[in-house]
Amino acid sequence: MTVDLHLHTLVSDGAVTPTELVRRATLEGHQAIAISDHDTTAGLAEAARAARVLEGAPQLIPAIELTVQIPHGGTVHVLGYGVDPAAPELAEVAAENRAGKRARMRAILAGLKEREGISVSYEELAAGRGEDAYVGRHHAAAILVRRGIVKTRQKAFRRYLKDSRVPEPVVVDAARGLAAIRAAGGVTVLAHPTPHDLKKHFKSLLKSGLDGLEVHRPRGAASHRERVGALAAQEGLLVTGGSDWHGHYPDPPFGHWAAPDRLLEPLLAAISARGGQLSLL
Repeated sequence: MTVDLHLHTLVSDGAVTPTELVRRATLEGHQAIAISDHDTTAGLAEAARAARVLEGAPQLIPAIELTVQIPHGGTVHVLGYGVDPAAPELAEVAAENRAGKRARMRAILAGLKEREGISVSYEELAAGRGEDAYVGRHHAAAILVRRGIVKTRQKAFRRYLKDSRVPEPVVVDAARGLAAIRAAGGVTVLAHPTPHDLKKHFKSLLKSGLDGLEVHRPRGAASHRERVGALAAQEGLLVTGGSDWHGHYPDPPFGHWAAPDRLLEPLLAAISARGGQLSLL
């Protein structure tokens, strides 16, 4: 059995469509996946349609990855599992986040032109994505690579788009974001927690209703994963795992990594206890 609870598609900043991601997961023999696009559930209906016609398709756990503002500064990403994609409160906070990130990207483009002499129009950045779509730094990085300004997206981030060089997005506060996930029937999990997150933000997130920690990941030091796992056990939190796969170079091919399958049953039990959706099918 193979499980991956953190995946992205073209609907946010991934490289493949929801249909293609479900196809690849089916070919790899995945038992369960969670498409957790940034600040949107717009790709879940397409994923469900694809799974219905693919023999052996995995269980599709409806999910989202929300960026939330921590009191006194900083943002983190929170995964919501088992959410109703049509829940109005979740749709509202996700839409606010997308609007905040679109505004941020306009400011980033203005900074690129002013500081670096690199002119990229917002229309080029968001071409074909629609007025309410998610637009983020990966889309800017792709343009910088396409123009030959940098060789890889990673170099684009390091040189032009790293956190210290761009404004913070205006996003919903953590308490409201977590409440929206819970109101949609979902459970809340801190995505890819860093040592800084654990030191500065963890207690605040607990007070806001955090249900779990993303412990198992293909990157990062084993000692840090052990620390995150120990903290989850200490606080009685759920443990999840995912590759955070986007499909952009140098990401390895899809299916190179999977979370321990023992994580699935406790997560599904927590979703069920909250009245959430165990599958899109």
